[in-house]
Amino acid sequence: MSTLKRKAELTAAANDPKKPKKDSSLTSFFGAPKVVSSSANGSASAPPEAQGAAPKFDKEKWVSTLTAEQKDLLKLEIDTLDPTWLAHLKDEIVTSGFLNLKRFLKREIEAGKTIFPPLEEVYSW
Repeated sequence: MSTLKRKAELTAAANDPKKPKKDSSLTSFFGAPKVVSSSANGSASAPPEAQGAAPKFDKEKWVSTLTAEQKDLLKLEIDTLDPTWLAHLKDEIVTSGFLNLKRFLKREIEAGKTIFPPLEEVYSW
């Protein structure tokens, strides 16, 4: 009797749609990729960000609105971040929390402590 019950449990587990299959793939889990409609020339259309259309952002104008302390603290971000990233992060990097973090890191560096990652590698991605 117990062998019949065990076989029934194994059969039920094999047919359970919620359990992952042993040899399943990403496409079987998430589904096939959605097809993007083609433009007149036959190429797939991509969102404006993917086509290289950067948001309208004037880096020099934005930097001119910063205080001298903010310019000093945000020198790394101003010098190394691509304008497309800076356009999206400009409001976040002037928040008090981010500036306090930059002040803390500046004090640590001035005290001779080592920080990780090194400044030249912070935005190396």
